[in-house]
Amino acid sequence: MKPVRAFGALLSGGASLAAWLSLVGGLVPMLDVLASFLPLFGVATLAGLLIARRRLRWTIVAALVGLAPVAIGVMPELMLAIPAAQKGASPIRVLTHNVWQSNRDPAETAQAIVDAKPDVVMLQEVDGSFAPMLAALNQHFAHATKCPSGCDLAIFSRWPIADSDYFLKDRKGRKFGPPLLWARIAGPDGHAFTVVTLHYPWPTSRDQAVRRQDVARALARIDHSSLIVAGDMNLTPWAAAMREQDRAFAPLTRMTRALPSWPRAFPVLPIDQLYAGPDWGLVSARRLPATGSDHVPLLVTLARR
Repeated sequence: MKPVRAFGALLSGGASLAAWLSLVGGLVPMLDVLASFLPLFGVATLAGLLIARRRLRWTIVAALVGLAPVAIGVMPELMLAIPAAQKGASPIRVLTHNVWQSNRDPAETAQAIVDAKPDVVMLQEVDGSFAPMLAALNQHFAHATKCPSGCDLAIFSRWPIADSDYFLKDRKGRKFGPPLLWARIAGPDGHAFTVVTLHYPWPTSRDQAVRRQDVARALARIDHSSLIVAGDMNLTPWAAAMREQDRAFAPLTRMTRALPSWPRAFPVLPIDQLYAGPDWGLVSARRLPATGSDHVPLLVTLARR
């Protein structure tokens, strides 16, 4: 076998094996990291088969074997049912963006956020080169949260913020759960709603699973009806960890269906997510043009159901 064809066979076989191994991530968490790249494994499988140039029947068999796990992992996400907003309901534009500690052009990123004309902005990694831009955003958004030292999160709103904190609070004002930034916003329709932003560690970190569980338990203690949760979750929809979180966050619905947001140059991994409670329906969810961050911003428009 010629070297090029041998390389094609190895590429196809390796990608197919990795795809199958990623499906057992629910049983072996360390393999769940592979699931993040499941669609790429499908592309690599096809590319390898084209390079290998086998006989047609063997190519078809190999493609079916290699693409089956990709279909098993990806198709449920593409078929995910997302509730629609009521026609004529007033929309709320929510922007979530990891602005990156090493942002290469903070001023351009801040301008892109303003130009998107969101009603609510939730940012992560604001404690790096982007930090000076927080004051600039305060000039464009009438209301903003305060975050303690060491916090890398920020929330801005065009509408009044009735309350906010770095920890959730029960009815007696006692704080509980893991650190995350939230704000209670007085909407223009007279109905208040709560937004939460957070930032998970990488899935290779043991801390991520603990953080996900702690967040789910904390959110379960507050009213879900008009809740919106968004941020850099470092999870793709085809990972077993994401499916587990979808169940744990119920009745919240993940509105960002297979919407790639990383890396900046060629977004292929949908790792930034937004969940919304049963009061909300989806109008649209789209990726905005790249900024100086390594992530691209997401703009999700919601309205009452």
